[in-house]
Amino acid sequence: MPKLNYNKYDLVNEVLRPDVHTVLDVGCRDAIMKRYLRGDICYTGIDLMPGLEVDRVGNVEQGLPFGDGEFDAVIALDLLEHTNDIWFVFDEFFRVARRQVIVIIPNAYHWSFRLQYLFGKEMAKYILPPEPILDRHRWLISYRTASDFCVSRAEKAGWQTSEKILSGGRRYALIDWALAPLSKNLAAWAVVYVLEKNEAQA
Repeated sequence: MPKLNYNKYDLVNEVLRPDVHTVLDVGCRDAIMKRYLRGDICYTGIDLMPGLEVDRVGNVEQGLPFGDGEFDAVIALDLLEHTNDIWFVFDEFFRVARRQVIVIIPNAYHWSFRLQYLFGKEMAKYILPPEPILDRHRWLISYRTASDFCVSRAEKAGWQTSEKILSGGRRYALIDWALAPLSKNLAAWAVVYVLEKNEAQA
């Protein structure tokens, strides 16, 4: 069985380029990512809500409060699906990053989610509550549409794209592995997209 990736934080740290020394974590929450980064990296976390580990409070949909190319890398883990203007937000990542943009997008078409729907179980991020909520998904994203989106936006900005598939965990590993040759839309729990500026531009 090929190696399956379970821990998104380990994987992000693994794909960071050696020449990355400053990182902006967009939608950082409690800054878990900071604990996994190499010791030579200077970390800045921004989130919509204040918190102990939040360095800056801001709404990415109103623009990131940083200069062009201010960070070597921008990281956004499970953030894009929460935004309304996903195109503007993605372009903001490219604006602020000098070398890399790393995003994780969940695949709502994973077989385990399909089973939940089949048996009538709602997913918490998509329910319609009686009162307004801030933390919800705006998009029902599949692996295929996420991949097309990231590749096309990167090409438009002159960046290159690669990807790493995240499995849902050890309990799903055998099924994910078996389904992968048939359909990544079924097998991918989430995808890590690694976007890098072309060497001629860096």
